[in-house]
Amino acid sequence: MKLLLLCTGTPSKHLTKAITDAGHTYELHDPRNLYLFISEKVNGYDRIFNGSPELESPTRLFATSFDAIVSRIGADLPLCVSILRHLNENLTIYSPQTAIGLLVAHDKLWTSQTLSAANVRTPLTVFAVRSNHVAFAIEKAGGLPVVAKQLTGSQGAGVSILETPLAANTTMESFHKANIPVKLQRFVKAHNSSGGNPTDIRAIVVGDKVVSAMERTASQGDFRANLSKGGNGRSITLSESEADMCVKASKAVGLEFAGVDLIREKMGQTYVTEVNGNPGTGIIDVTGKNYFTDLVKYIETRAKKNESITSPVPLPDNDKNEKTEQETEEEASIKRFNELKAKENSGSLSYNEGAILSFLKRKIGR
Repeated sequence: MKLLLLCTGTPSKHLTKAITDAGHTYELHDPRNLYLFISEKVNGYDRIFNGSPELESPTRLFATSFDAIVSRIGADLPLCVSILRHLNENLTIYSPQTAIGLLVAHDKLWTSQTLSAANVRTPLTVFAVRSNHVAFAIEKAGGLPVVAKQLTGSQGAGVSILETPLAANTTMESFHKANIPVKLQRFVKAHNSSGGNPTDIRAIVVGDKVVSAMERTASQGDFRANLSKGGNGRSITLSESEADMCVKASKAVGLEFAGVDLIREKMGQTYVTEVNGNPGTGIIDVTGKNYFTDLVKYIETRAKKNESITSPVPLPDNDKNEKTEQETEEEASIKRFNELKAKENSGSLSYNEGAILSFLKRKIGR
């Protein structure tokens, strides 16, 4: 199996080791260096080109060269996911993360809305484009102290706790003047099982299961338990209901691979606070469990080895007369429809293949 790694930075050694240990190969590309090409012909190929600055001229990447995509997109995510979407939907290469899923996870408000719609418990949240009534918003968010979160950001960045009316008013006024949207979230008092400092939980979801989890404890004087903020972690096992909650949250946002953050409240409830589409590797060091090994095994079950992944309408580059084009298009569409229908019946249809099947159903009238 050959994997296409879409990374905006250096790929983790844990990821590359998991791939090579499984006997697979990979090709690394920064999505910011790729050119997408959209054909003007209704039955033509869309394409992708490697435009790395080291090349004298861009070279074409062929979809049939790859069995699946692993995305590790950090910087410039809203733009880079357009490349992933092109590879998924236009070139029909499978990946356990979709462009929409990564966008939802990237936006903390969108995540909260999606989780609530999917009946996943998430902390009480209040948002307005213009927070003209700060006291009203804070009251609806459960009163002080309240957590203010910028809509994007990772590793605890852009998260503040507002504990006094003065702090709340000045902070919200500053955000408003700087045109920085924030959401207010009820401050959930975490059950501190490993000490007196605030804790939360990071769980890694791959497919239908949680493959590893750790409890993070904030450093002295901080309420954020992120390892990047000086927190420490220990390996834990989630309850069955908590594991189910994590899987449901990951699927709700459209990801088959994600980091899900939980808070256990002192009163006994557990809440999903965030879903991370590009989870860090600190949990690997804490738990000793390389979750990328589970990810590669999961991809093996979703992408068939040594099988060319064709587009819904695979036509050669050279022009043909209109009649031949129509016949080839219809034959290819029916063949691809039958292949995907068989996978749907066997329960092995991926998210991306499901979208293609729906398109073909409309196209050929099935």
